[in-house]
Amino acid sequence: NYIELISVQDERTASAFPRDGAAAVFDAARDFNEGIERINTIAIRTHDIEATHLRLKNAGIPVGDVVDGRRVDQQGNEIRWSIFFIDNTISGLPYPFFLEWPGTDEQREEQLSAQGLITAHPAGDLRVKRVIFEVPDVAGTARVWSLLTGQPESAQSAEDNTDGGVVIHLHDRDLVFRNGTANHITALEFTGAKESLRGQSLVIGDSVLDFL
Repeated sequence: NYIELISVQDERTASAFPRDGAAAVFDAARDFNEGIERINTIAIRTHDIEATHLRLKNAGIPVGDVVDGRRVDQQGNEIRWSIFFIDNTISGLPYPFFLEWPGTDEQREEQLSAQGLITAHPAGDLRVKRVIFEVPDVAGTARVWSLLTGQPESAQSAEDNTDGGVVIHLHDRDLVFRNGTANHITALEFTGAKESLRGQSLVIGDSVLDFL
């Protein structure tokens, strides 16, 4: 449960690769060049990336290749992962990308805690509860994301401040699609904030972080 903030170190390199094969990185570099700050997309973790890749490919989704990555952190720990991107957009809205980390959720949490990468946050036990997408075609977009996630669509309830939107429940998260012209993620809604932060919003460029 984290937000990855991406910037550009080498503008020449960032402008020299195509969108195919690393769509989310390309989108971040393009936004940098255009002076835009926003939440571009989400990563979805899978425990069988090859099966997920094959399922989406067979469904006609323009998936890129599965790529294995590795790096060594500052403490000398090797970090490994597998990843694939989707080489297109849904009428302009970026697709998610898919990741597989070695080990179980419990093993990974234990490892990250031991490395000091998971710590108690002074603002509370913050977790993203809802991702808000503003899209011109709610039904069509939600249908594609339902296929991507393997989860059904449902109408928002009145308590979700519905405006004709659609929600996809992804484990303990909600992907909420509402009508609008942004055609992007516009807000992240967090639970777990302490009283001093609860009810407040933080604006980062074109994105809003709401603390429920």
